[in-house]
Amino acid sequence: MKKIPDQTTWKDYEAMSLAAAHFFVAACHRAITKQGKFVVALSGGNTPKRLYEILASPMFSQNIPWKKVFFFWSDERFVIHTSPDSNYKMVKDSLLDHIDIPPKNIFPVPVTGDPEQCARQYEMMIKKFFDNKPAAFDWLLLGTGNDGHTASLFPNTPVLIENRRLIKQVWLEEKQAWRITFTYPLINKAKQIILLVSGKEKKHVVDAVFSKPVKKVFPVQYVNPEKSLWIIDKAAAG
Repeated sequence: MKKIPDQTTWKDYEAMSLAAAHFFVAACHRAITKQGKFVVALSGGNTPKRLYEILASPMFSQNIPWKKVFFFWSDERFVIHTSPDSNYKMVKDSLLDHIDIPPKNIFPVPVTGDPEQCARQYEMMIKKFFDNKPAAFDWLLLGTGNDGHTASLFPNTPVLIENRRLIKQVWLEEKQAWRITFTYPLINKAKQIILLVSGKEKKHVVDAVFSKPVKKVFPVQYVNPEKSLWIIDKAAAG
């Protein structure tokens, strides 16, 4: 069984983001041809912003049937959607405000009230969307941090061993903040997982993922390698 994910390396951040946009469009058309819709989980952080801007540009946007695209978020900071820290706001500003997508196709993480209740509410929304069949996103976008976290699956947090819930709240002590995140059971059911990784500060994480034999030391390494494509720039690849 293949234990190392697929990888494609690009000269810089711009080229990597452009490649990811082409992968998005190709996957979108495949999914819509097959099942009439394209169901995507988006990532926050700095790395995917340029991808979203490219998808919103006329050259790409006119080739995407947005009315058949559905957006969810793989994790969210527990802040209001207008906060500059909000993953939803970043996607809204860079992509959603510039495309003709129906509001009913957009499913932000609830962030009003109690984090645990919001996590359970989002899990129910996802189960309902997938008609109580196993939730499997067509395209699930992730990144990784310098500490090897992905979504809001951070090192040494209880959420790493969650094996039943699809969505879970997590308290980050060093940030003194709540997050809501997809768990491994939901992430690893996706049909295609895209890891978008840029910058030399991530090289040690990339090295660990593609080392032989595989030694699992970072949360991102527990993402299913069979379904993963790492789109990285030369700085991250080293």
